[in-house]
Amino acid sequence: MGIHYMGKTTPTHAGTGAGGASIRECTTLEIVSRVADVKGCRAVDLEPLSNVTDPDALENLLAATPNAEFEIRFAYEGGHVTLASDGTVDFEYVSDRSA
Repeated sequence: MGIHYMGKTTPTHAGTGAGGASIRECTTLEIVSRVADVKGCRAVDLEPLSNVTDPDALENLLAATPNAEFEIRFAYEGGHVTLASDGTVDFEYVSDRSA
């Protein structure tokens, strides 16, 4: 039986992020950082996020629907990422490693 890991972040988007970064940059960085944290690796060791989803589409959706409530869920790096309309990022990962 595998070990179930789950990581959750707090919302990070409000038009631009720290230092004026775009929603996409903040959202993309948040997703990749969360996955790397949960998996215990470096972000550069992960598959490019653009191989599994369209970061521009995520940016456009978050920017175009500030008052809507939704969740987007997609498979990435052996787990599932959930991005909520408020910018919250969850990553659920099942590892085959023993505790």
